[in-house]
Amino acid sequence: MFTPVTRHKSHVTGREAAAFTLIELLVVIAIIAILAGLGFGAVQGALNSSKRAQARNDVNQMAAAVKSYALEYGRLPESGEVVAALTGENPKKIVFFEAKSAKGNPLRNGLAGDEMLDPWGNPYTFQLDDDYDNKVNGILTTVIVESLGDPNQSSRQIISNVQ
Repeated sequence: MFTPVTRHKSHVTGREAAAFTLIELLVVIAIIAILAGLGFGAVQGALNSSKRAQARNDVNQMAAAVKSYALEYGRLPESGEVVAALTGENPKKIVFFEAKSAKGNPLRNGLAGDEMLDPWGNPYTFQLDDDYDNKVNGILTTVIVESLGDPNQSSRQIISNVQ
């Protein structure tokens, strides 16, 4: 014989039925944490890439500025005064390299006193053709400008105007 099933009203009110359970909240929090972690890594990679691009641009511009100085004066700037000579402290007060002031704590990416700092806060190094044979350390050029790159990376890459 067939017995009808009767449904009883739930003791749960409508407000409580719409609430999330603790498990659901924990799953949502875990998903958000995973996405935030992935996003942080991507942002960090983009920042490192932009720093490398900035350093590459700076070394090429400074090398071109040294060559322009040499064309103007018929000689290279003095070894210890390269940055000053390029930024306007030369006999004709010509600015060969437009340098912005370094900012941050510690200082990064710009002119700090008599040094040009790379995006990581290290000074750029200059190697000049002091004997005027158009070679620096066996490389056919008048100037080599380098940045040591990111000191926090294990595979540190020197960024140079000479490849």
